[in-house]
Amino acid sequence: MHTSIFILGFSIFAMFFGSGNLVFPMKIGSACLGHWSLGFLGLLISGIIIPFAGVFAIKRYQGSYDRFFEELGFGANIIIPLILLSLLGSFGVVPRCITVAFGGFHVLEPHIPLWIFSAIFAFTCFLVGLKDTSMLNIIGKFMTPIKLGTLSLIIIVGVIKAPPFLSSPHSIESAFELGLIEGYQIMDLIAGFFFSALIFKHVEQQCAKNTSSKVIFWTSAKASFIGATVIALAYGSLVYLGATYSSVIQSVSPTEMLPTLTKHLLGHYSTFIIALAMGFSCLTTATALNNLYASFLHKTLKLKDKNFSYILAITSGISFILSLLDFTGISAFLTPILVIIYPGLIVFTIMSLIYPHPHILKKLAFYGTTAAVIILKLI
Repeated sequence: MHTSIFILGFSIFAMFFGSGNLVFPMKIGSACLGHWSLGFLGLLISGIIIPFAGVFAIKRYQGSYDRFFEELGFGANIIIPLILLSLLGSFGVVPRCITVAFGGFHVLEPHIPLWIFSAIFAFTCFLVGLKDTSMLNIIGKFMTPIKLGTLSLIIIVGVIKAPPFLSSPHSIESAFELGLIEGYQIMDLIAGFFFSALIFKHVEQQCAKNTSSKVIFWTSAKASFIGATVIALAYGSLVYLGATYSSVIQSVSPTEMLPTLTKHLLGHYSTFIIALAMGFSCLTTATALNNLYASFLHKTLKLKDKNFSYILAITSGISFILSLLDFTGISAFLTPILVIIYPGLIVFTIMSLIYPHPHILKKLAFYGTTAAVIILKLI
């Protein structure tokens, strides 16, 4: 059972550790420099602790995000998932996956323009999602060990060769705030809402028949702790490397930081391996989220089965168009949205974790927090 828990823990790690997880930690480190530990602390809260709180909050609603958001009234069980899945899908994470994959490719072949790469990637994402999503599991299982192995090697070599820190332009408070806000952009709280049922179902399948719900819950909790710990170690290491090697990566785009550092530490040929791992990892994530978003739209609009391919083509097309904004452009419009919606979601998640039943205070807390954030942004 202990071995199974560790395997489940690494499965949860692989589920959450997608495109933005390879980019934002190094970006935080390169900005915070000597105050990298404060940036990491902010990231730890918004990128790990809060997302896993979301996973277990949904579990308290029998794994139904529909029941979770239904408490907010006003058709929130449709409107809020639509907004969140749009951000996870064609209007956020999927086009960002394309730009992250392009970042690794661009270090190897800088002459290919973004629009050509994006068109090929989006079309591949559409075809794989349309024809056979089972191959995603094969790609994921094959590429995850390569990604983990390469990442571990980069971290070990990077720590051994680490140069001294440069002085930080940030105060302690601003470094912490930067890590907190950048952690929003990883969007793992939103992902946790929709991954929760999948995680607990996966754990249930690994347990013997007639296993009590209490045992399943604690098995899931232990596996989630292992997964969260591995993610925290990866984040901390990447933030540290971003801080110590800021002079190497500060002149490149965020999506090219990891491939550039890999090339600096391990040589040109190693860049091909990390670029390949990043590319297939992003393809797996993008296809899964694109299908999830298209399936939600298809179900919500109550369309016939034969129309799913058209919805998938539209979502893939939107992802292609938005990917042309590049990583920085996508972050520029995502950040204000996430800053507005995240605080209310965090408050509602924590209150629902404590008290998983309808209550007017939970509704007031969510809408009040969201309204307060909007007002503060307008002042």
